[in-house]
Amino acid sequence: FNYLHRNFMDSLFQEIIIIVIGSAFFLLVAVGIIILILVYQKRQLRYILEKAELKNQFQHELMKTRLEARDETLNKISKELHDNIGQLLSSSLVLISVTERELKEPNETLQMAGEGLSKAIQELRALSKSLNTQWLEKFSLFENLNAEAARLNASKEFTMSVSHPETISLSADQQLMLFRIVQEAFQNSLKHSRANHIQIKAEQIGKEFYIAVKDDGSGFDVTDTVKQGLGMTNMRNRAALMGGSASWKSDETGTDVLIQLPLSDK
Repeated sequence: FNYLHRNFMDSLFQEIIIIVIGSAFFLLVAVGIIILILVYQKRQLRYILEKAELKNQFQHELMKTRLEARDETLNKISKELHDNIGQLLSSSLVLISVTERELKEPNETLQMAGEGLSKAIQELRALSKSLNTQWLEKFSLFENLNAEAARLNASKEFTMSVSHPETISLSADQQLMLFRIVQEAFQNSLKHSRANHIQIKAEQIGKEFYIAVKDDGSGFDVTDTVKQGLGMTNMRNRAALMGGSASWKSDETGTDVLIQLPLSDK
């Protein structure tokens, strides 16, 4: 009986050993398969990331090339406008002025032509500057707002006042984008609100910069999404790109546009 019992125990022990070794073997195989799958997935992920990085580098270089080509083209156009077309218009204006002085009673049409040509030269010079990348790199928000105010006030159809601090801690690119937002705001006032006066006020409070555009027009319903249009959407998006916001208040006495931007520490 003891012999049979011992044989049974030895046989059972051997079976347990075989089961344990077999289980360990299959476990190692399973772990190995899992590791191979993980390594394969890691390599696939690395390949995808490298491919995406190469694509991004290509897109970046392509965009850089396009921007360089665009800047070169814009500079050429700016030079042509200023040196050639601008000079031709200036020469024509001089001839008109000479003719006016020679006439005892200058024709009213001739005077209007001279005034229109003079205004066209000013607009052309402004356009020429805006196309020049070197000018854009030195863009000044306040200088251009004052120039816009002077241009509108000269028309005697509207009045615009501008108040601002001496400096602003924004890059030239940010100032240009902010100028486009403000420009959109007062252009909306001129086109849609039948405003007579526009007030632009810029101020810095702590590390926040605020610029308000207020008109005395007829106002509009700021909750009406249909009337908001693409212009207001662009203003919001541009402000958001700089980490800021654009908001509106409007009633029958006029419209207030408030643009808020965070300032850098530089």
